[in-house]
Amino acid sequence: MKITTKSRYAIRAIFAMIALGGDKEPVSIKKISDFEDISIKYLEQLFTKLRKNKIVKSVRGTLGGYIFAKPLNEITLRDIVYSMDGPIKPVDCIDSNGCEKSSVCAVNWVWFGLKKDIDNYLERITLQRMKDIHFGA
Repeated sequence: MKITTKSRYAIRAIFAMIALGGDKEPVSIKKISDFEDISIKYLEQLFTKLRKNKIVKSVRGTLGGYIFAKPLNEITLRDIVYSMDGPIKPVDCIDSNGCEKSSVCAVNWVWFGLKKDIDNYLERITLQRMKDIHFGA
């Protein structure tokens, strides 16, 4: 299982927002693009999903851009990944639609455990924690 490019780039863009003060004031897509070298067009697609999932909110005007919709300690990497790709499925049989034998499979507990571990890991990493680790508490 791989984290998709959308999720990876969304996490990079969110980190750029942290670095550029998005927890205090709006940050433009242009600034994020320059900081992370991600195209404006692609960032607009990502931020549409991030806004729809209430991770960021847009601010209009000459000093507008995006700002976090909640405090950094209330947003996790899991929130970002789910906003881009939905729930993580390390294998198709995690979803009952993905495998007809899911309900009787002798080893599906392995895959459900892996999914739970990945979800828990991403849930433990808040944006505040990312900020504290990179910039100091």
